[in-house]
Parts: sequence; C-alpha cells; structure tokens
Amino acid sequence: MALARAEEEVEGLDEEFLFHLNRGSELLSRGDLAPAVASLARALELRPRDSKALGLLGQAHYKMGRFPEAAEAYGKLVDENPVEAAARVNLGLANLKARRHAEAVKQLEVALDLSPGHKKAMGYLGLAWLEQADFPRAREWFQKAGSEQMVARCDELISLSRAPPQVAELQPEPTGGAAPPAGGAPIPAAPPPAPAAAPTPVPASVTLAELAESRLVVPGAVETFAAGRGLLTVTVRGDVLSRARGLIAVRGSVRVAPEMKRFRGKATDKPFGEGPDRMLRATGEGTLLYHAGERRLTTVTLSGETGYFREEAVFGFEDALAFENGRVASRLGADLNLVHLRGRGRFLLSTSGELVALQVSADAPVRVPLAALAGWTGTLTPRVASLQDGAEGAEALLVVELAGSGRVLVDPEAVPGAASPA
Repeated sequence: MALARAEEEVEGLDEEFLFHLNRGSELLSRGDLAPAVASLARALELRPRDSKALGLLGQAHYKMGRFPEAAEAYGKLVDENPVEAAARVNLGLANLKARRHAEAVKQLEVALDLSPGHKKAMGYLGLAWLEQADFPRAREWFQKAGSEQMVARCDELISLSRAPPQVAELQPEPTGGAAPPAGGAPIPAAPPPAPAAAPTPVPASVTLAELAESRLVVPGAVETFAAGRGLLTVTVRGDVLSRARGLIAVRGSVRVAPEMKRFRGKATDKPFGEGPDRMLRATGEGTLLYHAGERRLTTVTLSGETGYFREEAVFGFEDALAFENGRVASRLGADLNLVHLRGRGRFLLSTSGELVALQVSADAPVRVPLAALAGWTGTLTPRVASLQDGAEGAEALLVVELAGSGRVLVDPEAVPGAASPA
C-alpha cells in the first residue's frame, strides 16, 4: 500500500510539473513574460534540474531584461549539461548583457572549445572585447564570424585610437615698445602703418579624399546612444527602437520597420508615434545617424526599475526593455500619452532643457504643466486637470496632477513662456 501511495504522489508531481512547464512555454511564446516566469519557477520547484524548464526560464528572464537572473538560470543549465555548446553561448550572452565581461569571455571561449565553428559565439566574443575597448581582439573574432560590418567598425576605431593628437600652431608674440633709456620712462612704439585693404582670402583647395577624411564621423561602438559634433549615433546590435525624426543615415546591415503600440504585452494596430515622430524598430548590425538639433538628450539606464514617461519625451530605447503604451484620458480635450518602460537596459529622453525631479508624497501631491511633464517613478496616480478652478477651453492651463509616493521628472524649459536665462 505504501508503494502504491508513493507512485500516486510521484505521478501527481509529474502531472503538476508538466502543467506548469507547458503553461510557462505557452505564455512565453505569447509574450506574457511575468506569468511565464511564475509557472516555470514552480516547475523547477518540482524538478530543480530539468533542462527544458531551466532553458525556458533563462529565455523569459532574458526577454524581460533581467540578465543576471537569466545568467543564473543558464548557469544551472550548464551545470546539468557542461558539454552543450548552445547552453554556454546563452550563458555568455546573458553575462555580456549584464556587463560581466570577464565571465562572458570565459563562457564563450569554452563554447568555442566545444564547438570551434560556432559563428554566434565568435560574434558575441567580438562584442565582449569591443565593449572592453580591445579593438584588435574584437576585430579578430568578428573576422572569424564573417561579420564584415563589425570588422570595418573595428578598423575605424583602431585607426582613430592610433591617430596623433592635433597640436595647435603657436603664433609669435607681438613686438613690444622700444627699450627705455636708463632711468627713463618707456618710449611708446610707433604705430605700424595701416595695411592695405585686401580681399577676403578663399580657403585653400582640398582634395575630395582629404575632405572626406577630415569630416569622417566614426559611429559610437560601445554605448547604444552616443552624441557628439551635433550628431546622435544609435548603435544597433540586434534590435533597437528609435524615432524617425532627424535620421540622416543608416549604416551597415540594418533593417528598419515602423513599430506599433503595445498593450498588455501584445502589439496593437495603432502606430507608435505619427509622421516624423514615428517610432522605428531597427534590426541587424550597424548604426543610425541623427542630426541632434537643439533638444537635450539624456541617456538613462534602468536596472530592474520601472518608470512611466510622456510619449513625446521618449526618443528611443533598447529592445531589452519591455514597453507598453498607455493613455490618461481627459474631459478637457488633451489626453496624456504614456510609455511604460521596465527591465534592464538603456533609453533616451529628448527634452527642451535639463530635467529636474520633484518629490511626491501622500500628503503633498504635485501638479505639473502638461507640456513640462517628462515622466515619473514610484506608485503615482496621474490625472489631467486645469490649474485654475473652473477654467475651461482655451483659458485652462492643463496640468498633470500626481498623487501617491514617488518622484516626477520635469522639463522646466518646455513650459510655454518660460524665461530664457540671461
């Protein structure tokens, strides 16, 4: 009887394990990541060493941008399958995304020992060395992986790092007055004769090759978002989302397609942005080059936090971040469109000026002009209202009232009529 009871318990555990494993796999394929993680975690409680459950849990964490958690799951998978190259590659990539470069290099090198022709492992190893600014070693692995675009990028960076510094030409000191006689006052120098009027000189001619070399823009290679010389460079390694406004060049093997809004983890039929402000999904390896304009660009890193941002303020973000679109409806005619970002990764805010943060507490709600709101963190509830009681229509100054506990990011220079600094 005891043996029969034990077999029934094992069979019951097997049924529950399979239920959570299959449910987690289905939720993962639908993009419902949080419940997928919960089901897969329960499956692993029942069978802690199951390879399939560990692999699926690693995928779910990775898609949520939880790279340390993904590395932990893939690490357990490697412990169970130490000679499986694919598991090592996934572990190396998760560590690379978590900025654990030494561990990423170690796992990818082991993967290549197990499978010397693994092209993805070679490419990821190139990225690991690139992010550590070891451009020659990165070039070697990109060349082995057959990634010509990344080899060319390494060549540019190597050339730039070896270029001699620019030294300004020194000008002779102006001649002073005549030496004074002994014990006497200085004798002023005679004023030089006025030079004859000359035509404005025409700049010396340069060859086309010299012009192209002197104006060469080297795309940023380590950071996803980099600005300099009035240009914004968005580095694409996989998928990155970025606006269409200001785009002047697409370099490398990059495909660009319009992005749709998302709601509850699923894509909708509504475009993410309109016209030149349309959000684009860039896929592949290469760079997007933008005219930065006069907007203030701020790169922000999320490390597992969550935040809500005014849709117009979000210029781009890494695909590692999960996003959803939302809207705060208003009876006053101006709705507040929001983007909810969460996970681990970087995003780019575009504002009129430097952001400031204000504390919001339960006993001290904050009202911010609609145009000046950039976003917020914490448990805040937004409401669009009028600053003046009873004001409606064109006379109403619309504000966003935030109640709860958290901090709100404000763009002071975006307020209509804001005074310019002297």
